Amino acid sequence: MPEQAIRGVVVPILTPFTPDEEVDTASLRRLVRYVIDGGVHGIWAAGTTGEFAGLTSDQQVAVIETVADETAGRVPVIANISAPGTKLAVEMGLSVREMGIDGVAATPPYYYPCSQDELLAHYRHIRDRVGMPLWVYNIPIMVKTVVEPATIAQLGAEGTVVGVKDSSGAGEPLAQLNVLCEQSGIEMLRFLGTLYRITASRAVGAHGVIPGLANMAPSIVSKAWEAGEAGDTEMAREYEAEVVAANRIMRLANAGGPDAARFSGLKSALKVMGVLDHDTVSRPLRPLTDEEKQPIPAMLKEMGLLPTTP
Repeated sequence: MPEQAIRGVVVPILTPFTPDEEVDTASLRRLVRYVIDGGVHGIWAAGTTGEFAGLTSDQQVAVIETVADETAGRVPVIANISAPGTKLAVEMGLSVREMGIDGVAATPPYYYPCSQDELLAHYRHIRDRVGMPLWVYNIPIMVKTVVEPATIAQLGAEGTVVGVKDSSGAGEPLAQLNVLCEQSGIEMLRFLGTLYRITASRAVGAHGVIPGLANMAPSIVSKAWEAGEAGDTEMAREYEAEVVAANRIMRLANAGGPDAARFSGLKSALKVMGVLDHDTVSRPLRPLTDEEKQPIPAMLKEMGLLPTTP
């Protein structure tokens, strides 16, 4: 599937676990079918929402292989191969490149902060060795290093990368990248890791969004994006309200970190919905307590997300 076909809602898919933290491939396959049936336009595999930092290399490969196999070409699949160093990212890329995926994505190396010239070398080496369409995964809150707009534009201009997932949470860098691409005629896919700009992605120069909420509510999120693309302001506002309501699931935790709250909320909801067998998160992330889970069935019923048949 060509890069230009990648538009819309790309779901950063969760990684279901068994209680002993093995990858639950049966649940993962059901989740893939659920989000595709819900209308998502692509899948981002083994990313931050997929808890890749808590996976062994073999588990990360298993997740990507399972997602690619179950997707079977119905939507594009981008595989996250991020690692603390370039060599490790290349090794992961080589392990998954024959799985029928549509591209790979990498953050800057993490632990050691990198300069922009080191980032240029990082992405060039990955592209040269792995030989697949490569995306910049810009998420400085996690890796400490920002991939500057000028660096991304340079990589795009020379053909090293085909796209970027901007999870910086800041609008100005994307605006700067948009200007650089327009001035130099650089064709690059630009996606936002966002929840509140789903209906406005075109207005800010993005080709789509990559929101974790699409795991639980793929239809709501996809229709919200489509309403924004169609310029249907009234429908966009209705779906935005549904997105805000659904987001409550990811804020049920009374302790623990924000990422644990999001992942555990989504997994607990999907377990209630019958999509996942377990709601395990990778240690040391904190799962929801039984008390915190109590509102979930009523919330799902309110959103129309509970199955209508046993």
